[in-house]
Amino acid sequence: MAATEQLIETLSRDLHPVKPLRKPVERTALWSAFATVVIAIIAAVGGSRADLAHAMGEASFLFPLVGSWLTGVTAALAAFQISLPDRARGWLWLPLLPVLLWGTGFAYTCFVNWDNLAASLELLPESACLATILVTSACLIAVLLPMLRRVKTLRPNLTAWLGCLAVAGFADTAHLLVHTEQDSLLALTVNLVPAILVVVLGGLAGRRTV
Repeated sequence: MAATEQLIETLSRDLHPVKPLRKPVERTALWSAFATVVIAIIAAVGGSRADLAHAMGEASFLFPLVGSWLTGVTAALAAFQISLPDRARGWLWLPLLPVLLWGTGFAYTCFVNWDNLAASLELLPESACLATILVTSACLIAVLLPMLRRVKTLRPNLTAWLGCLAVAGFADTAHLLVHTEQDSLLALTVNLVPAILVVVLGGLAGRRTV
């Protein structure tokens, strides 16, 4: 009995209180608020698009804008949920509708402006769209990654994919608010390609990073 008590005393001697992990909804709200502030700062520093007031009345602009922002929020919530071992894999489907809204608005813009393909080719080398997406993504990943790594998840790849989808959604929200280029090839390049790369590479690196 004495040996058992001594063992318990040894194991508990230098223990420190552990701060409970915030609920997934709370962490999602905090990170989404941070992401929204980052987007506002980038729009203020880089200058929002000149036709923003007019664009707010166009469905072809509002659908991808709302869809990309909601993708960021729902994918972040799904990432925080799926990182916990006792949560169902059904959380993976949470961002589905926002992603469809985001993609539908983008696809509509592409079809409407498909006849401006030559103009898109001329704009692409001079565009700062990619820089906006990369800067936004870097800021968001720098905060999201430590938040996800606080949980030693059993599903690192799924967590990373969802986290990067959230980053891609918010990054495109910043792009849509700052840049006016809507031609098909340019839109395809600056919207889908970086988003797909971030999601795929993030997922593949998930086991090492999350």
